[in-house]
Amino acid sequence: MRTIYTLQREGKVRGAYIARELNVSKPTVSISLKELEREGYILRLKDHSVILTRKGMVIAREISDRNIGLYELLVSLGISESTALKDACSMEHAISNESFCALVALGECRSNCKQFLVQQDNRE
Repeated sequence: MRTIYTLQREGKVRGAYIARELNVSKPTVSISLKELEREGYILRLKDHSVILTRKGMVIAREISDRNIGLYELLVSLGISESTALKDACSMEHAISNESFCALVALGECRSNCKQFLVQQDNRE
């Protein structure tokens, strides 16, 4: 759904665009879209484009926010951007809300500590 969310912000979304973005076959996308439609996350329009429903938009935003948060945390820990991008994509689906919140808090704490140390160095 994050791919649909991202593509939808750029314009019309079609199965072929999703397949290209995810580097999967069109039939694979078609099967996934049928399931997402059945669950009420997307609507397929007469012109064969796809849009997220309100329910789908909420979930897609959550997934996108998790992805960004995890990516930023990994990069702040010194992970290369390419690895962080790949790992955040995998982690966003598997991590619980509790663990995600704990990692975000850890990242914020780490950031605050760094800022404090910089301020202390500037005072000396």
